[in-house]
Amino acid sequence: MKMPRSSAAFVSAVGLSVLSMGVLGAALYFPAGLILEPYYGALDTWRGDWVWPAMILAGLVWSPAFLLAGLINRRLTAMGRSPLLRRIIYAVIVLGSTLPAWALTLAFQVD
Repeated sequence: MKMPRSSAAFVSAVGLSVLSMGVLGAALYFPAGLILEPYYGALDTWRGDWVWPAMILAGLVWSPAFLLAGLINRRLTAMGRSPLLRRIIYAVIVLGSTLPAWALTLAFQVD
């Protein structure tokens, strides 16, 4: 499975999730927050010991989106799809994965 850029992005996202101390997860909440905020509130209103680990975990849960996007990109390349279409689909997968990543992370948080 040759996807060097997607694999590098995955490894980078995992590293950045931990090294940024949750900043990546907080940044990922902004697009997902459009849907999740009515249920979980704004990020700056969260309190408790669960918040910081949840932000780190959200980035870790989100990072495999690069592998999925790379795999789909590879299949679309084999089908002869245009580079522009492949890039758009890649971006939609990666950005669209913020919602399931945060939803999954928040589903297992106890306040």
